[in-house]
Amino acid sequence: MLVAAAQYLTYAEAVRLYNELLDADISSLVKTCGPPSFPFGDGIWYQLLIEEAQVPAARPLVEDFEERRATLEVVRCPRCGSTATTPLARPAWWQRLYYAGTTLQRCACCGKKFAT
Repeated sequence: MLVAAAQYLTYAEAVRLYNELLDADISSLVKTCGPPSFPFGDGIWYQLLIEEAQVPAARPLVEDFEERRATLEVVRCPRCGSTATTPLARPAWWQRLYYAGTTLQRCACCGKKFAT
């Protein structure tokens, strides 16, 4: 019987956890869940299902994943590695269009602009 190992994941989180479990030889299934999205009707969140017999082996990996998921990631500059980055207050119109769905950051040390 399949049981939910993790629920309400974004697509990227579901794929990351799926690959971690696959590396540990634990087969899993990624399925949509939650309220439907318009116009397709699929859930806007994902859940990961595993066999009930594999729960004890998967528990440490899932708990570690949930702990990493709950902590905030520090944004680092890809050029100099500095953590002194801030979101760009007013990007140009073409930057808003090109980087849609991301946050444009600026490094205080080297001045590089990058998307997160």
